[in-house]
Amino acid sequence: MRIVHALLTVAAVLTASPTMPADDTSSDVAVLAEELGLPGVAFRVVSEDRVIENIELGVDGNGVPVDARTPFVWGSVSKSVTAATVHALVDHQRLSLEESVNSVLPESDSILSEEVTIEDLIHHTSGLPHQVDDLDQWGRTQRALDVVPTLTVTAADRGTFRYSSLNYLLLQAIVEKETGEPFAEVVARETGVHTADAVAPGYVPFFTFPRRVDTGIDGAGLGYGYLGGSIDELSRYASRQLTAAASNRPETVPTGSGTGYGYGWYVETLPDGTEMRWHSGAVPGYFTHVALIPERHLAVVFATNRYGELEADALASGARSLVLARLGIDEPHVSGLGHYHLALIGSTALALALAVCAAATLIRFRTAPGRWAPARILAALGAGALLYFSLPTLAGAPISTLARWAPDVTLLFWIVLAELVVIAGALVARAGRTRSPGHDNGRPSEEDRP
Repeated sequence: MRIVHALLTVAAVLTASPTMPADDTSSDVAVLAEELGLPGVAFRVVSEDRVIENIELGVDGNGVPVDARTPFVWGSVSKSVTAATVHALVDHQRLSLEESVNSVLPESDSILSEEVTIEDLIHHTSGLPHQVDDLDQWGRTQRALDVVPTLTVTAADRGTFRYSSLNYLLLQAIVEKETGEPFAEVVARETGVHTADAVAPGYVPFFTFPRRVDTGIDGAGLGYGYLGGSIDELSRYASRQLTAAASNRPETVPTGSGTGYGYGWYVETLPDGTEMRWHSGAVPGYFTHVALIPERHLAVVFATNRYGELEADALASGARSLVLARLGIDEPHVSGLGHYHLALIGSTALALALAVCAAATLIRFRTAPGRWAPARILAALGAGALLYFSLPTLAGAPISTLARWAPDVTLLFWIVLAELVVIAGALVARAGRTRSPGHDNGRPSEEDRP
């Protein structure tokens, strides 16, 4: 326990949050950044033609102060850019939203039925599952068009909203197939978004403190999560989307949570009747949130270089509260113990409890095993096997992927697994020792003593 405490203390010191600068410390953006331990933040409120509010705080992963040119990875905000690119090709009559995906992209015929259309991909109604095994492969330079034939997923029936980044991987492949050009070049020409080729390291939470992670770019994932750029680039894109929103309202499908989804945006009606289009985006180390309020001629853009999956609710709620505050709506963000803290507390408590059990088993190594020893061995091995095989299913991601999104919980997972193996191994060795020739088995075990 002393070793564990010492390690956690060292980790806390090594990963301590960079100090926020004194500028704008009274703003609600700075207060949120301080509360959530965000190393760097960029925030803008813009109209179609001007910047109304601009705040830049903290540092990037290299310790350089965040400014208007600091690149961020946009995460799923990329989806609205991809949808806009596809719609531009539709306007040029190079694609039709009603076309079957397989007719345009024969590489997808093993995973999609013939009825699935390009519009189904845009609306997440293709039936594709939210399977992350084929996503977030940093450093991948393949095109999405090269990745589609390697997919082993099977889509369910089309027609119901089912959020899946695989839809937008296929949309990227369609753009690449139709144009014969790199996806980033088509995006730049059709939407004006020039994506960043690289970013500074981001931060992931590690026992609540930010730890640097060398966030990479996935070339086949630009369409669903790996476009990126500065707050300048993102706010210019938001302004252009405001202009486009003035002339069209996206067709949406119900999501089942009180919002619609269309054109790569969630669409909802606020209590005062105002329509808001928004999307959050995240990859390990980066989080963004963009909201469009066409009736008010406002767009709000928020970007930070910290993200871990178990902190998703806190970041999304915080960003939303900043947006609504600009509309005169008071909606306090989530505070207190969240999913991340509960998972961390529970995992740490389990690891410490098993450390005590392992130490007690080793201390009693010279005593004879009790009559419950076989059951304890089976229980330890069974618990380890259950943990090893069930966690990826519960998390919806393999352990290697989970390590990027939640490295501290993953570390505790391996510690708990190791402790169970130690306990089982010690019990087996203890039983074998007491059965060895010449060993005195007459000494009662502590478990059997009254």
